[in-house]
Amino acid sequence: MKAFLYPDGTRVRIKRGRFPLAPDLVGREGVVVELDDYRPSRYGVILDGESQIREFAEDELEPVGEG
Repeated sequence: MKAFLYPDGTRVRIKRGRFPLAPDLVGREGVVVELDDYRPSRYGVILDGESQIREFAEDELEPVGEG
């Protein structure tokens, strides 16, 4: 069983991963709101200023530091 790198509520920034990603998403920030036990490397994230959940791979996320 794989553990989640980013738990619910973690603030993250979108970065380029190994798969193509829309360029306008890179650098945006949001909050992890959904985890999937069947696909532990996928995260549901609500980006700042949006209300829909977008799905990202673990390598497309980086935590946003405090302060």
